[in-house]
Amino acid sequence: MALFDSGTEARKTSVDARITYGKAPPAGEKSYNYVYELPKGQAKRTNFETEDFTFPVTDVRTSQPFTLKDNGFQLEKLDQPGAVQWDVEEQIKSTYYSDVEKLLKKVTGATRVHIFDHTLRKGTIKDQKAGVAASGGRGKPVPRAHVDYTLKSGPGRLKELLPNEAESLQKTPYAVIQVWRPLRGPVQDSPLAVCDAATTKQSDLLATSLHFPDRTGEVYNVMHSPEHRWYYAKAMETDEVYVFVCYDSREDGRARFTPHTGFDDPTCPPDAPDRESIEIRAYAFWQNDATSQRDVE
Repeated sequence: MALFDSGTEARKTSVDARITYGKAPPAGEKSYNYVYELPKGQAKRTNFETEDFTFPVTDVRTSQPFTLKDNGFQLEKLDQPGAVQWDVEEQIKSTYYSDVEKLLKKVTGATRVHIFDHTLRKGTIKDQKAGVAASGGRGKPVPRAHVDYTLKSGPGRLKELLPNEAESLQKTPYAVIQVWRPLRGPVQDSPLAVCDAATTKQSDLLATSLHFPDRTGEVYNVMHSPEHRWYYAKAMETDEVYVFVCYDSREDGRARFTPHTGFDDPTCPPDAPDRESIEIRAYAFWQNDATSQRDVE
């Protein structure tokens, strides 16, 4: 369980912000998105449409403690390694990956952690929605509610990454977990919001295929529900990280998918710097847990 002291500075409980949701595609169509040059014969990059709704986004530090099991996310402390140059990929892998692995084992009790990728981001939600191109090899903040993995792609990606072990690993509980941290603090522009997974339903999640040059993945875009409850870490610092669940194989009532999105904070000062962040994705395995797993085709 993650516990945070709100500190001596008074914090406003929440801000009213626009959350961008997905809309279901026309009847008979599956939602899709091509993230590279369109192949011959493909006329549209996507059939995905969005709509905005205003929600209170509450400072997580002013609310009850949240847990991965019940809510799908936690806010944790993790010292920033001073030696890492964030634009040097090998330094991230050789130094930061091990810090994240230790954190995930501590927070989740996992017996094994397999980190498989990371994404650096720099920019703002305004720029992303305006179509401003990413620069410096870093992506822009994602401006819509989504989950990185689905009932299909959670197991599917494991088979791609660890083909010789996937069958045996799927017999134990496992999850895809993301660790998100700012590289510059405090975060004021385009902070990350997470939705309490206990306020979501499976029917809120819209499977969307992502077409890459070498493979096709699948994510959930999230459709609106007035039941959703959104949270953020106001003025998040570089020694703080979100840990949240993107997929969990267990079907015992725990949180399995955690919607999240960047959002345009209406209280952001006009001269605030662009948000800079890194997100790590990893598989966590509980190989000492005898809980049986349903076979995944």
